[in-house]
Amino acid sequence: MTRIWFAWLLVLGTSASLVSAKEATFVSSPKVAREAAGVRIAFEVSAATDVEVAILDRKSKVVRHLAAGVLGGKNPPPVPLQPGLQQSLLWDGKDDDGRPVEGNDFQVRLRAGMRVSFGKLIGGSPYTGSVSMMPYRAPVNGLVTDEQGNLLVLLMSDVGSHGNSGRWPWQLRKFDSAGNYQRTLLPYPPSTKPAQASGYTLLQTDDQRFLPANQSSLYPVFSSLGNEIVPRLSAGRVVFVRTESRELNFLSLDGSNGLQTIKMWPASSKLNCPNWLDIQVALAPDGKTAYYSNVAGVPYDGRKPEDIDSAWPQGRIYRQDLTTAGSVPTPLFDLQLPDWRQNPYWMPSAWDKKSAAAGIDTDAQGNVVVCDLVNQQVVEISPLGKLLSQTPVAWPDKVLVSRKSGDLYVLSRKVSRGSLPPATLSKITGRGAAAKVVATLELDGIVGGGYTLDETGSAPVLWLAGPRTQSGRESSALVRVEDQGSKLTIAGDQYLNRDPKAITFVSYTDIDREQELIYVTRSGGTVWRFDGITGEGGPLPFRAADVAIGPRGDVFTLGTVGSFEGPIARYTRELKPVTAVSTEANTFGYVSNRAGRGISICGFDVDSQGRVYATFGSNECHVRVFDPQGELVDFPRKIADVRGKGDIPVAISGVTGFGGSLRVDRAGNMYLLQGGFPPKTTLPMGFAADEAYQNAVGTIYKFPPSGGEIDSSNNKVKSVHGAVTQYVGCGAVSQWRAAGSCVCTKPRFDVDDFGRLYIPNSITFSVSVRDNADNEILHCGEYGNIDCQGSGSLEPQPSIPLGWPVTASASDKYVYIGDCLNHRVVRVDKQYAAENIVKLP
Repeated sequence: MTRIWFAWLLVLGTSASLVSAKEATFVSSPKVAREAAGVRIAFEVSAATDVEVAILDRKSKVVRHLAAGVLGGKNPPPVPLQPGLQQSLLWDGKDDDGRPVEGNDFQVRLRAGMRVSFGKLIGGSPYTGSVSMMPYRAPVNGLVTDEQGNLLVLLMSDVGSHGNSGRWPWQLRKFDSAGNYQRTLLPYPPSTKPAQASGYTLLQTDDQRFLPANQSSLYPVFSSLGNEIVPRLSAGRVVFVRTESRELNFLSLDGSNGLQTIKMWPASSKLNCPNWLDIQVALAPDGKTAYYSNVAGVPYDGRKPEDIDSAWPQGRIYRQDLTTAGSVPTPLFDLQLPDWRQNPYWMPSAWDKKSAAAGIDTDAQGNVVVCDLVNQQVVEISPLGKLLSQTPVAWPDKVLVSRKSGDLYVLSRKVSRGSLPPATLSKITGRGAAAKVVATLELDGIVGGGYTLDETGSAPVLWLAGPRTQSGRESSALVRVEDQGSKLTIAGDQYLNRDPKAITFVSYTDIDREQELIYVTRSGGTVWRFDGITGEGGPLPFRAADVAIGPRGDVFTLGTVGSFEGPIARYTRELKPVTAVSTEANTFGYVSNRAGRGISICGFDVDSQGRVYATFGSNECHVRVFDPQGELVDFPRKIADVRGKGDIPVAISGVTGFGGSLRVDRAGNMYLLQGGFPPKTTLPMGFAADEAYQNAVGTIYKFPPSGGEIDSSNNKVKSVHGAVTQYVGCGAVSQWRAAGSCVCTKPRFDVDDFGRLYIPNSITFSVSVRDNADNEILHCGEYGNIDCQGSGSLEPQPSIPLGWPVTASASDKYVYIGDCLNHRVVRVDKQYAAENIVKLP
């Protein structure tokens, strides 16, 4: 654990605001008087604080969001508020849409001192996650059992990505022997003592909060112990395999989180083995020796044996003494491969990610068994490298040996440069020619990519994991297989992803403020809708990359099949198609963005009039606007249509794809997020040394309805023309430490009907609420893992737990925060230190 001193004076607790609650008071009752132009509202506050002024009808519904902002802040408050603690506002008798209101039964509501508190968790489940698969990698093991039969599962909430950075948002969760969730071990809970935060870099705070430094801008990654775990514990420790750095990481499970790192091959060895070839590891029963397979100098597209580095041949098994510091693996045994010219066999490549020596394990006597994918057999080797037996098995990919009976459990899966075929699980007694297959079990999907053996009970139990499709839904499955002697039986398979309504990944959100309906998108597929009050909801019957909520709760989707490109579709709140005049269908226009980490949308919103604002492009983008009939709105700026249909008008040109998120307020002002900071920006105290904040936080620019232009170079903003205000501190915007500089993480902020901004920052695990003049009203949230669920939970603190807040959507009552790490929405409830309601004359 590394510590960096970190002092952010604004962070005083879970919800910090401008002044304390007792200071936020009105000096006297507000004064209201009717005059020719409307109703004059006058009031005064006792000290600097934020205020909110709304006009209510006789049912206490807000008909006009008149004003909100900070009085006495660093900047003058947004109009119509004036500088100073005394205010005099005029209501012109119109509603939010500029229409005169009928009747005379209205009230003015004045509030001061906004606060938020924990409200509700929505859509989350500790049983949700993806096991055994990484993009562009072969299935990796994420299962191991402990001495009590508890099951540890390495899983994550993700939507893929390109590249092989080795930085993935793995979580290590503990289940009992019956598959019931117990707790999350990694990421560490916030109650972890700093000295026990092994593998983490902690940012030190004034109040000693647990604050891990981010290690990636693409996903919530706080450490990189390894993408795979050995299916057996070693002296009560989980063994992580980090192929990229050639390391073994031994993490203690005794509560100390002790971490021992052992280098497999030092850089001086010049190991020639690509990162996409995951090293397979087995440990001797006494934990003193490690054995390695699937280590070979194979090329990206191997076609013949000569393509493989002869210094690092495929089929070689290595042995390393773990008791001697600085030891280097040495060859133990070479599989005897046939003459390829006489008997051609498959050759390793980046597509199959396999080599001749595949899965590996050790038996109770310390003998090594390894899967030979070329000769189609399981080979048994002594600790000294002597060949003991060769047991024929078709396409043996992974193997486990019973430490009690010596029986082999082999997972067979044919090597493929395309989609992986299903595996077969076989139980084999004996060795060599006398071996006998006594039971087999056909598996589906990629189940068996993760595997482990539990022998604590009366009969062996195998836990298997991997993606599969069931009832038309693809998700990772965890399967319990019981060895009943002559039969292998599935005793259960509904452990993971058991709740079809649960959120599997939080990418984007938007809010139907009238009905308190929160929409969540997975980034290229599923769209969920939940009742923000009750938490009830689930997936909707259509697919889309992003959604935006318009007038009357109409739902606008970017695309209709979950792709990064396509038309805009419109539905009512009841999900019935709404026909556009321009197309006589419920779809219109065309928008294209990019794929990468799921489907990446650079910005999508709908204003109160039904106009659609969409950021178009991948790296070089622009904002285009469609009117309610589906036609492009005219702007003086024109660019060539990428589809060769002449020039098209754009609201904002020169937008970079290194940012994302677009919002529009009731006045038609556009708010656009771009990566990086303007020159001479003052960063929060303490973040000058934090790479994540420097490289993964962006700036929101406010443009008037007429739009503007951005000048950029190498995808970085150089100057902005036409913007009237800027708001620094929205993140994470990906590029830094993001596989192949992926720019696909795009947070979503919000602008409410008062013009206040709700800005998520996953780097600081918080959300900042600001008035339209960039005065901070409050910020809320602290780091928390999935066990942080409020009072009475496994981790009752912090009061507002946020694992990686990437979205914020606000109604008049609540703020809905999308938490990517914990794949859930955290609802926080607004309160005010002072409130006054006065009937209007």
